[in-house]
Amino acid sequence: MSLDYLDEYDASRGTSFWQHLVAGSVAGLAEHCLIFPLDTIKTHAQCVGTCSTKKADIFCTRAAKNLIQDATVLRLWRGVGAVTIACIPAHASYFGVFESLRGTDVVRNGVAGSLAAVGHDVVMTPADVVKQRLQLGHHNTFRDCVRAISREPGGLLATLYRSFPTTLAMNAPYNCVSVATNEALKDRWRRPGKDLPISTLLLSGGLAGAVASFATAPLDVVKTRLQTQGLARPVLNNVHRWHRQHRRLAFAAHHTKHHLSTASTIKYRGFLDAATSIWRAEGLRGFFRGAAVRALMQAPSVAIVWTTYEFMTASFRNASDL
Repeated sequence: MSLDYLDEYDASRGTSFWQHLVAGSVAGLAEHCLIFPLDTIKTHAQCVGTCSTKKADIFCTRAAKNLIQDATVLRLWRGVGAVTIACIPAHASYFGVFESLRGTDVVRNGVAGSLAAVGHDVVMTPADVVKQRLQLGHHNTFRDCVRAISREPGGLLATLYRSFPTTLAMNAPYNCVSVATNEALKDRWRRPGKDLPISTLLLSGGLAGAVASFATAPLDVVKTRLQTQGLARPVLNNVHRWHRQHRRLAFAAHHTKHHLSTASTIKYRGFLDAATSIWRAEGLRGFFRGAAVRALMQAPSVAIVWTTYEFMTASFRNASDL
């Protein structure tokens, strides 16, 4: 079968299918790398479970304070390699599907964003599991993490995709809301015959990301609990207080005070079990741990990914006109 039709994929806008894939990959890479430190803080805050239920750390102040005081700056980037590798094909898939389905209607674009999330999540979910476990400090390397996961009940694939239904249930409405809001704002602010300035693209993407993020925060908490369960807190003996490497390990052992710290067994059987357990142990506030910082993270995240994508596709169009 000839693939020539892909080169005519978006001839009306001067961009091909392959150019959308490249633009999407670059946009995803920029998004994940720039926002990763905030994601690390959010992961720690969401995993503060039964050890402290008096006050929900929706602003992640305790998690951020612990990370900044007791670890080096590089600690915030732990696990970035896992998402860097996966985000390129994941975002290429996302924007390829989105551009195939998008239209001029805001609702249709929202649905297109939801459907595009399926392929994206198939690729990103395993990487997200590895990333979050590395962020929490339970494994030294990517290889160690994968080996440990393969020894858990159910095996490697079952553990890597345990949170997939929850992830998809979260990302489908998240992408629908964020894409529809972003497109609606751009249509409202666009002037006939003129491209939107970068500042407007950043603003529309940021507002869309913040709204969609806060609306789906409870699902993100459940997803994080499912992905990080089954870990036991590292046990360190005779650690010299001022040794740099040992201080980092001691930080991981002491400050990762989450619901998995005391046991290495699987605590939640699935989405409903996890949601019910969180509700009983922590109440409504448990579902909004890290919600504010997630909104603060997703606002620039959506702004970066869509602005980068728009910039790349515009660059391809301008290059083709030369």
